[in-house]
Amino acid sequence: MGKFKYLLLISLLVWQAGMTQKKNELQVLKISEDDDYLNLRGEGTDRGYSGGLKIEFYYTKNVKPRFLGNLLMRITDKADNLYGWGLTMNTYTPTDITKTEIQYGDRPYAGVTYVSHILISSDPLKKQKLTTSISLGVIGEYSGNKAVQIWFHNLINYRKPQGWNNQIKNDIILNYFINYERGLFSPTPNLEILGSIQANAGTLANNMGLGIQFRAGLFNNYFTKYERPTFKDKTSGDGSTRRFQFYFYMKTTGTAVMDDASLQGGFFSHNSSPYVIKKDSISRFYMQYEYGIVLANRRLGIAFSEKLRTPDFKGTYNQQVGNVTFYIGL
Repeated sequence: MGKFKYLLLISLLVWQAGMTQKKNELQVLKISEDDDYLNLRGEGTDRGYSGGLKIEFYYTKNVKPRFLGNLLMRITDKADNLYGWGLTMNTYTPTDITKTEIQYGDRPYAGVTYVSHILISSDPLKKQKLTTSISLGVIGEYSGNKAVQIWFHNLINYRKPQGWNNQIKNDIILNYFINYERGLFSPTPNLEILGSIQANAGTLANNMGLGIQFRAGLFNNYFTKYERPTFKDKTSGDGSTRRFQFYFYMKTTGTAVMDDASLQGGFFSHNSSPYVIKKDSISRFYMQYEYGIVLANRRLGIAFSEKLRTPDFKGTYNQQVGNVTFYIGL
């Protein structure tokens, strides 16, 4: 638990670093939770991608970016730019968490925790958005996921995970993410179709994906600084921005995979992990389907969604998780 406290201390220092930039203006806090017990079927399994927590805050920057900010990409010189910091914790387990032995042919135990610096750069005139982030963290025991899952299962009096001693060994995470989105078709103000292309490169994952998204309902412009589903834009003065939003969305993404450390082990320590998935067994392509609703009024918002993903590796199962996300205008 001490290692987990150390990671929390790092995240608090990162938060403080963002707050000390006096000329920055906070915009939104976003808290998101994935969990297989939130799926609509009610079939919680604690298998595969068992759960994920993400905490992010975003702000406008009125001063020249520093070193990390310069590593992120702007879509144009006059783009609307929104910066952010995020903390992510993802937990992966095999099918039966009550077993102490290695479950060969199933997913290895893995915990992933990292801090990200993010830039969302939007061009509302051309209806395009570029999101880039650089992430630094750890995979393995130092991630703290073992301690968190055991603590939470004790809290709710649920079966205790017994196999974490077989988890993927400690290793460093350094990853770069890029996602380009563009408006494709919008026949009315209440219907639109968006396209995207994205890529990950680094020690956690190397992949590339193509996606398409459909939205229907009452929503704000997706390409003005940031799609704030919670409150009126404080900086643009755009009186047309909706205070109330309610819409449905569907998103489909196909991803080609080169490698995945949560399955194959870390970049430096994969040979020392008790059990990993061999490269020949990795699924080189998977599909993810997501649908959900977003409800927002003024400075508060909430979103519910369902995600279905095809198998990560050969001989395994589809993964279905639910998500709840809260937005708080700052």
